[in-house]
Amino acid sequence: MRSAFPCPPIILLLCAALALAAVPALAQGTAPEGGEVQPVYSLSCDAAAGFVLSADGYDPAVADSVAIVSLAANFLHRVEAPGWGLVLNHSLDLSAQAAATAQFNPTMAVYEAYVRFDLLTGGRAQLFVGKRRMGMGLGTAFAPGDLLDPRTGFWDQKNGFRGLDLQASLGSDLSLRAALSLDRNLDATAARLRALANPANSALQAAYNTALGGATGPADPRLLTSAASLDVQLGAFQIAVSGLWRPEALGRASLGLGLDLGGVILQAEGAAEFLDGDASAESPSLFGTVGARYTWTVDAGSLTLCLDYDYNGATGAILKKTHYLLPQVILSWTDVLDLSFRALVEMEGPSALVSGLLAVHPARNLDLEFSILTSLGESGNDATALSASYLPAGAALTTAAGLSARVHF
Repeated sequence: MRSAFPCPPIILLLCAALALAAVPALAQGTAPEGGEVQPVYSLSCDAAAGFVLSADGYDPAVADSVAIVSLAANFLHRVEAPGWGLVLNHSLDLSAQAAATAQFNPTMAVYEAYVRFDLLTGGRAQLFVGKRRMGMGLGTAFAPGDLLDPRTGFWDQKNGFRGLDLQASLGSDLSLRAALSLDRNLDATAARLRALANPANSALQAAYNTALGGATGPADPRLLTSAASLDVQLGAFQIAVSGLWRPEALGRASLGLGLDLGGVILQAEGAAEFLDGDASAESPSLFGTVGARYTWTVDAGSLTLCLDYDYNGATGAILKKTHYLLPQVILSWTDVLDLSFRALVEMEGPSALVSGLLAVHPARNLDLEFSILTSLGESGNDATALSASYLPAGAALTTAAGLSARVHF
């Protein structure tokens, strides 16, 4: 099938050329005059212990309420050396569900794991290999043009994509980014290994076929996703142009505009998605976001007010409806407390996923946190579906309240 998008293959060639360009950078020694410079390792982490109580509604005494003893830690490992670096960002969750038959399922999640190569001095060009976040476009809450790092958490985005990522500064006001995602190739490879380990399991074979999505195998180029973006800063005005392509599948182009009006940040971004080779598609799917934010800062802290609107022109895996609002209020009182309130509002429902967090700092590197999360509206709406990723497993749970102590070290 002939591609309807002739330009994106250039992105693949660009990523390959930059990967080859990293070889001379690695060949350069790390020993300047005066002695050898050793890599420097650093670790920052935090651990929290507490409990979460979830229920259907606001009565914690209902029969289907679930109590969680929460114990989790986040770790950020770094290795820095001249010309290169390593990052590993992961978490360990040892939370247990208190019920008649206690459930204890310790899990570890890897958010980022990549190696960085400095291609030019001063960090003007860098190549990243591995799993890393690389947000495209100007949208902070919603990103219409970004299918590499879609905003799944909205206010808690952690996961990155797996592949190659280039960032280059072409002057102080011009930057270029290009990426090649191997997520679908790696997912298909993992599904194939599971199917080969148990050939009699038809469900595993079906999962492998689903992961291929019509491709001939895990190495099929049709599973690749490539993207590129160009950001320009013209005084208080910012422009971001980006494009994303999946061979014989889809292409998505976006344009973002930003303007700083005396501290009030205005942002708008639109994207159009075309199905490659689909002659029946009469018009592209359209996506868009408009947002405004303002931060008032004093010596003792800051207050941030944000409001973002999202137009979702096609049913997706995360958002199922068309119109959404995301208001946010964030208050920070230095060394005293942090307070945040956020809501993802489905305007057609209507329904909403509401989140609140109060963190008090009674001592250095110690936080006392009180959190609440609730979904409003009829069951089966977007808010209920999204809350499933934040609430423990149970029957129609809609509300969770937690109290924990977090230590930073």
